[in-house]
Amino acid sequence: MAFYLKYRPQKISELDLTAVRQSLEEILSAKEIPHAFLFIGPKGTGKTSSARILAKAVNCLKKKKGGEPCNKCDICTGITEARSLDLIEIDAASNRGIDDIRELRDKIKLTPTRSKYKVYIIDEVHMLTNEAFNALLKTLEEPPAHAKFVLCTTEPEKLPGTIVSRCFTVNFKKASVEELVRSLKKVVKSEKIKIKTDDLKLIGQKSDGSFRDGVKILEQLVATGKTVSSKRVNEVLKRGMVKKNIDEWLVLIYEKKTSEALEWFNSSIDEGLNIRKFGVEAIERLRELLLGLMEVVKVDQVKEINDIGKLKDLIELMMRASNEIKGAVVESLPLELAIVEWGDQIVDKRQAVIKEDKDEEKKEKPKTEVRPASKLTSKAGKLAIEEVAAKWGEVLAGVRPINHSVEALLRATRPTGFDGGFLVLEVFYKFHKERLDQERYKMLVEEVASKVLVAPIKVRYHLSQKTQKVIKKEVTDDNISAEVGDDIIKTAEEVFGVKVE
Repeated sequence: MAFYLKYRPQKISELDLTAVRQSLEEILSAKEIPHAFLFIGPKGTGKTSSARILAKAVNCLKKKKGGEPCNKCDICTGITEARSLDLIEIDAASNRGIDDIRELRDKIKLTPTRSKYKVYIIDEVHMLTNEAFNALLKTLEEPPAHAKFVLCTTEPEKLPGTIVSRCFTVNFKKASVEELVRSLKKVVKSEKIKIKTDDLKLIGQKSDGSFRDGVKILEQLVATGKTVSSKRVNEVLKRGMVKKNIDEWLVLIYEKKTSEALEWFNSSIDEGLNIRKFGVEAIERLRELLLGLMEVVKVDQVKEINDIGKLKDLIELMMRASNEIKGAVVESLPLELAIVEWGDQIVDKRQAVIKEDKDEEKKEKPKTEVRPASKLTSKAGKLAIEEVAAKWGEVLAGVRPINHSVEALLRATRPTGFDGGFLVLEVFYKFHKERLDQERYKMLVEEVASKVLVAPIKVRYHLSQKTQKVIKKEVTDDNISAEVGDDIIKTAEEVFGVKVE
């Protein structure tokens, strides 16, 4: 069994977050226990484990002082062994719809099989739809006396205020290094692992406040034996990044050593680098350096990074790239593209390019974003739309190695004509258009298209009006009521971004 499952806390006293432990002791010692709890905090801080302990505490047959469950009665062991029918765990990420919550509301009326309370743990509750939240709210407003709720989330800002106001909130903060070391020592003692306390501190520093991550690192270290050397610790932790290494990488980027920075980055990925976590660490380090240069805080400076203006631009670029990691087709691509952009001095040129585009638009003075497709011309100078269409596959092929995501979006477009000096590309979905309209993506398409077509190319994106006809036809062909049809059309208009007449 994995360490993080094997050594999961089973009692309140075993919780390593001091504030949470004290909070639960106070709640469970009170005469009236809330019917709904909201556990808020980062991943790996013990929210679900605490919820299960709470389920034991409210149902334990031989409860101890301070509400501590005995962990020996049938109720406690049933929860520990995951065989209790009165503990219902729901993953909101997989069961996020109104039907799932309605099913919960129907079943909640049934009394517990053996326990005093049925306890419902809803993990990642922020993933519920608006309709599901409304259904859950009704349940929280009028709960049966035999039910308790524990809602767990890493993103409380996504919860409706009406839900939050009906729950008793417990905040789970990132664990301190001391709390992490204390937790790791329990595993070390039980597993008879030989490792230095200083090395446990290093693991704690690299666990980003997560007990689960800390235990996983320890388990990885003992895969080759239960005597763990400092050398082994350093080798494994190097894959998760060390500040000195981040500085080394940031200097390569800052000095526009693009090839070396990309090689360093990809080599780290091969060694097991966590890209999302690394992006955050890099931004945090850049922030430190910025505040250090501005003499706001005292930090270890990097002599090569010494220009506040350039550092600010680099932070903005890295923040944008890190935000795009989650939705990227290739996870490493946003950071790789950021490295290339910085090296090509696109950051320095951006304002000049935007100004140039605005000047061209002023000269043309178009009344709308783009003329209707019927008024588009088939030529721009010596370049005909037929020529563009014939070579469009080459444009896609040129974009692909630079940005797979943009190439995928472009496959859902087609060149339809010219509007003044602009090549007009028809786009079929609003969210595709919004993505492609981002300045850096538009510049990428224009640069590749210009090379392939051997002519200066500027592009504009035109949202297709054909989508509305398809939607209208589908609704008309089906034998449905006018009211339902109107709802479908309204939803389609929101999704596709077009007005259906």
